[in-house]
Amino acid sequence: MADWKEQYLQLWKKLTKRQRYTIIGAAALLMIAILGWSYWYGSKPDMVPLFTNMETKDAGEVAAKLKESKIQYEVQESQKGTTILVPSKNVHNARLDLATQGLPRGQKGFEIFDDSKLGVTEFQNKVNYLQALQGELTRTIEQIEAVDKARVHIVLPEDSLYKKNEKPATASIMLKLKPNMQLSKKEIKGIVNLAAHSIQGLQPENITIVDETGKILNDPDEDEDKSVGAKTLTQLDMTRKVQDALQKDVQTLLDQALGEGRAFVRVSVELDFDQKQTDKQTFTPVVDDSGIIRSQQDSNETYNGTATNPGGPAGTQSNIPGYVAQNNNSNANYSKKESTKNYEINEEKQKTIASPGSIKRLNIAVLVNDDVTRAQQDSILRSVSSAAGINQDRGDTVSVEPLPFSTEMRDRKAAEEQAAKDRENRIFYMEVAGALLVLALIVGAILMYRRKKRLEREALEEQQRQEEMEQQRLEEERAAAVAAGEVDADELTEEEQEQLTERQTIEELIRTKPAEVALLIKTWLSED
Repeated sequence: MADWKEQYLQLWKKLTKRQRYTIIGAAALLMIAILGWSYWYGSKPDMVPLFTNMETKDAGEVAAKLKESKIQYEVQESQKGTTILVPSKNVHNARLDLATQGLPRGQKGFEIFDDSKLGVTEFQNKVNYLQALQGELTRTIEQIEAVDKARVHIVLPEDSLYKKNEKPATASIMLKLKPNMQLSKKEIKGIVNLAAHSIQGLQPENITIVDETGKILNDPDEDEDKSVGAKTLTQLDMTRKVQDALQKDVQTLLDQALGEGRAFVRVSVELDFDQKQTDKQTFTPVVDDSGIIRSQQDSNETYNGTATNPGGPAGTQSNIPGYVAQNNNSNANYSKKESTKNYEINEEKQKTIASPGSIKRLNIAVLVNDDVTRAQQDSILRSVSSAAGINQDRGDTVSVEPLPFSTEMRDRKAAEEQAAKDRENRIFYMEVAGALLVLALIVGAILMYRRKKRLEREALEEQQRQEEMEQQRLEEERAAAVAAGEVDADELTEEEQEQLTERQTIEELIRTKPAEVALLIKTWLSED
């Protein structure tokens, strides 16, 4: 630290006076500029919106009132309307003061009758009533979150003596929606019902709602969710979602394998939206009498006797009358048992309903850079087929084609990023240089101040030393003068008088008793 200070001082001493004055002046100007900018920026009031998106007439009236109140304001014009800014400390008071004066006027409601005067015609009352209805309905609709502005036009029918000549009331509503916001079907239906229940004789079918582009929002053809158009739109949305999901998954896989920007994939999906129902009926045979018996018939026949069994088996002996058998067994026995069982048929019925939206066919095209090898292409083909669930039986296809990619967009993007980075670096270096300059000026000022103080201290010490030397010289001269008797006794101080008295006593002793004094001195020397 000391070496650095010494080097800085040596460098400073090498500069000429003009150079020193230039550096000091530049530092002073820089400090003044910084302080002035800080004061200006700090003293500038924080401007906040007082009213936004006002009509030009309302903005002019508000600006005139602010000017009368001597309140600073700024005006900003945009496509949505006029915005007036005021200092944050004045925004609440200004808003209250303007509200008491009925500004901004905007859409008036039933308060329009507060200023009614005597002598108003019936026609004017009808016009005011219609305007009040439109204003109140506009205010209510603008409370919806997605609505930025609203305009309502109402046509009330003329009273007629004949029922057949009466015309229904109609209304047209224009909505200006906020950016990136839309009204749902329920919200549009709510606005229709709101207007229909707010105006006597107004039916929902006589209300038209349009947006700022002129599109009808309550089109009857689009109200049915089960219409062909709705179904088609739903199918398209589902197809797009499936394609996007598959494409995103495959693209992520390729980016991780090859690197970003070296492969691109496109997916084409054909979905089957036909609802299919399959009925299946299966019959199974009865095994080992394990089925359920539906009916059973049993018969038992027994015969005992000596005669031939009349119901014997087929043949001459038993079926021809008068035939005498040669060998007749008089003790014959006959027994017959029969059993018939009918079982329930084993039947199994299945009813399968296939949900619509299954993949009917899938086609995937992959483009890779021409530096991708054939082995890598084959691996990509297999990986993509497995990841996407390719089924060749339904006709799915996957293709991988190498092509030389254009580097123009990538180079332009890289150049833009590099330019932005260079710009940021320049700004950073300028800020660092400015900070270092300010720091160097501050350090230089501190060192110069310390050097000035040190020089002043050394000068003061030198002055004190000179004064002490001068004082000592004067004391010695006076002592010599006192010893020589050149100073009058009245001018001597008490200390000088005592010293003079002692000196005279010693001189007297030396003159009167030189031997004793010499012996005393000799004794002192011997003790030392």
